[in-house]
Amino acid sequence: MKKLFFFLLLISQDILATAQTSTSFDVGGDIDKFYPVTFKDVNWSVNKETEISIGRSNTHLNSGWRGSMISSFRFHTSNWGHGSAFISADLKSSQVFIAGWRDATAANPNSEIIIWLKGGGTTYVINSTATVGYTVYDGVQNALPFAELNGPEHTFKTTPDSYVPQNQQYLATGMVVNGDIYANGNVGIGTSTPNEKLAVNGKIRAREIKVEAANWPDYVFEKKYQIASLGELEKYIKINKHLPEMPGAKEVESNGVELGDLVKKLLKNQEELTLHLIAQEKTIKALEKKLTNQHSLKTKSKRK
Repeated sequence: MKKLFFFLLLISQDILATAQTSTSFDVGGDIDKFYPVTFKDVNWSVNKETEISIGRSNTHLNSGWRGSMISSFRFHTSNWGHGSAFISADLKSSQVFIAGWRDATAANPNSEIIIWLKGGGTTYVINSTATVGYTVYDGVQNALPFAELNGPEHTFKTTPDSYVPQNQQYLATGMVVNGDIYANGNVGIGTSTPNEKLAVNGKIRAREIKVEAANWPDYVFEKKYQIASLGELEKYIKINKHLPEMPGAKEVESNGVELGDLVKKLLKNQEELTLHLIAQEKTIKALEKKLTNQHSLKTKSKRK
């Protein structure tokens, strides 16, 4: 009987630990603004992260084509300076509903984070394994601004913060991968809108960079290659203010440069310059020989 009792007790504890709670709320105010909503870190005292899902599956909820969103947040607050604080987010949406988030406990033990959610009477549903308290500061349900205890005041946002991903995952901490990483899309470092396979908003430091390139300009040294004269080159520079085939300053400022293409063009110019130097050396030696011969003739004529 005792064994059965403990078995049932363990089952009931497991059910309670994994039970889902669900509730909905509205954010008022204006449809073009994002308002601060606080959420409690209910698991802080039991030494684990709090997880919540904020969603709205029906894109026509509240009004036609307002938008659909599924998001999840994992967080652990600082509570006045304790370590291991973080907020991680995973967002999938057809419209922008979330404009930012932050830990609201840098100088207090209130165990809460802020998430800025779109207003205009937009409905959201919270799902969690624990009952997570929330408070909406939209100027209707509660007055703006929301003031952190011993901290700054927060009002609505009109645009999402730069760190907020759209249809992406936000990791608050570093990640170590022991293996290969495959990305079927663009990767941004320091930017949330990468427009290339790898977009970096900042400096890159590396021991070596290898660029694959075709049509390497060894053809400059072929006999059939026609090199422009220095006079033609001077005329081009006076008109265009840059070397032939090289991008101008305005183009580089607007579009950047492709490293492989730039290296090829620089090498081509260097090879053409080398041919000019070789030709000039031949001309100089021919002139020196001519002057030497003239000097020899003059010397011989004087002796006669």
